[in-house]
Amino acid sequence: MDPEAELRAALSEWRRLAEAVGQAIRAGNWSFVAECQNAISQLRPAIDLITKQNPRISGASGPAPGGLKIAARAIALDLIELERRNLATIQARREKLAAHVAELCRASHNLRGIQRSYSRPSPAGWSSYS
Repeated sequence: MDPEAELRAALSEWRRLAEAVGQAIRAGNWSFVAECQNAISQLRPAIDLITKQNPRISGASGPAPGGLKIAARAIALDLIELERRNLATIQARREKLAAHVAELCRASHNLRGIQRSYSRPSPAGWSSYS
């Protein structure tokens, strides 16, 4: 496979994984999110290697053929946007969960208060000095 095709395939796989991460976040499937993030982290060195070994792709030796540099940049910007949306989704879920935890803490505090008001006082351990 030529380097340009390898780069496109790697970037397409990254996009597929980033979209899968978004769906898994919305579904709350955190183990799948971790698997996808691991696969993405393994793609990054491969992409770096392809671009470093092929100066035509990175545009270091003049313009990339067929507008590949421009296409790769557009794909990278699209990936950045996908990752930004995934992060926003995670932040929204965290805020929702934080509100839920705060509500549970308030309920727990209220229940302890109710329990104290209905419980009998414990007898004193000392009745007098002698």
